[in-house]
Amino acid sequence: MSKAPVKNDIELQLSETHFFQLLDLIYLGNWMVTACSGVEDEHAQEYTDVEKQMFSHAEPFLEKGPFHTLNSEVMFTEEHEDSLQDIIGEYDNEVFWEALAYRMAKRDVIEQIGSTKEIKNEVFMQIFHREMDYIREFETNGIKRITIPPLQ
Repeated sequence: MSKAPVKNDIELQLSETHFFQLLDLIYLGNWMVTACSGVEDEHAQEYTDVEKQMFSHAEPFLEKGPFHTLNSEVMFTEEHEDSLQDIIGEYDNEVFWEALAYRMAKRDVIEQIGSTKEIKNEVFMQIFHREMDYIREFETNGIKRITIPPLQ
């Protein structure tokens, strides 16, 4: 005896505001997934397909939401995309400085104590404190005082 296929569709009840915010989150998430992936990346394409499907539900809001159509696809207006790109820019900036501080701190500690295959608690704390020093430096001076010897 075979069982009937299970239908896994989900229905959400959202206010208009929450729907628009959900689309913002979907856009931002898809941007994160696809920003560094290649054109042939199937995983990224799956997320883009979900994004398109979700945006198709925004068609009734074309007049009052931040949407327009292009080639029969609903998408955010350029102005709204720009506001989301501002969020991405702030995120990128924060990640850049934190990653730079961490990598420089780790480099400094490894140079000081030698190669560490295992980062033990005390080494982790040294890296953390050095990272905080770099973060304070970057907050005060940005890249002004970072020097790199001339490249050969």
